[in-house]
Amino acid sequence: MKRLLLCLPFCGVLASCGGGVSPSTPPPSAPRPPRQLEGIELIAPRTDIRVGQQVGPMVAYGSYDDGTSGTVAAEWTSSDPEVLVIDAEGFVEGVGAGTATLTATFEGFSAEIEFSVEDPNPRSTSDRPDDISGPQVHFVYAVPSDWEDRNRDRFGEVERSVLAIQHWLAEEIGQTLRVDTYQGRPDVSFLRLPFTHQEGDGTAGGTVHDILAASSRLDVTGDKILGVYYEGSVAGVCGSAPLFGAGGAVYVGRCSDAELGIDEHTVSTYEAVMVHELFHVFGAVASCAPNYIEGAHVGDEPRDLMYSGVERGARDEDTVIDAGRDDYYGHGRPDCVDGSRSRFLQPAVAFSPVDVVMPAGDWPLRCAAEY
Repeated sequence: MKRLLLCLPFCGVLASCGGGVSPSTPPPSAPRPPRQLEGIELIAPRTDIRVGQQVGPMVAYGSYDDGTSGTVAAEWTSSDPEVLVIDAEGFVEGVGAGTATLTATFEGFSAEIEFSVEDPNPRSTSDRPDDISGPQVHFVYAVPSDWEDRNRDRFGEVERSVLAIQHWLAEEIGQTLRVDTYQGRPDVSFLRLPFTHQEGDGTAGGTVHDILAASSRLDVTGDKILGVYYEGSVAGVCGSAPLFGAGGAVYVGRCSDAELGIDEHTVSTYEAVMVHELFHVFGAVASCAPNYIEGAHVGDEPRDLMYSGVERGARDEDTVIDAGRDDYYGHGRPDCVDGSRSRFLQPAVAFSPVDVVMPAGDWPLRCAAEY
């Protein structure tokens, strides 16, 4: 206001000297009325969580009468603080088993979203009794000695990841993994590793070798290979496995922006990497494959799960297992490794459709196969 008052006399002098405002000058436009809020919408990372699990932040979007939208500073309340609480930063935490409704209010509008909270899975630090006999894949959640334990075994992320893999394999190849189960659910072991994250962040081959060696303390019995979800990173790769080795590892620490175990019907980067590494354990891709390239991968079809390339990009096509059925799966040649004959696969009984979604930059998969 002060600057406007000071300008008025000066502008008056200009008007008296110059003969007034030019007729061509458009009149000032009427002030635009403020936009009006029409409603709010809530966004949650997920609404099925476990006791002790924290997810967030919750986000409230406001929709306005001019067609725009944006985040709003809503006030949040829980219908049952003994089941669910939310902090000042918008992070939700499960407190007790049950259901609770989270309500957000802003400028007279409100919206609700219901959460289901379950008890966490029991944690096991050893191989539990098997539901089936014979060859099996045993899954492990491994954490470096100095790294945060994110409870991916207890909060169901590993289990959902495994089940999504099973649905995808059934749909894609008509086979599934022979998964080690305990009382009908994937038997997932927790392993606190004897080395630090810095000690593990060396070469991919060294890391997976150290993880597999440390897994001996799990007392895994029978004819089993390991699928390890490692809570850490290895520079430049998302996973590694020795050909015909004892197991493979996926590095979930910093490899991707993808979420591990989104649900049982969504395969993202980490699930694809796990299948990729297990196929290395099955012996793929052998040098006798017609499209073999160095590093035990294929170079003919960018959609192929075992494709190796240097360009990174979002997946806008289906990811397939052996696109031509001529390199490592289903080719039927007795003189070259055929993953369909792996003793760790079995015919699929049924499957549910899945979505295969890779964040931008995650494709092709970054892998270091070891010999």
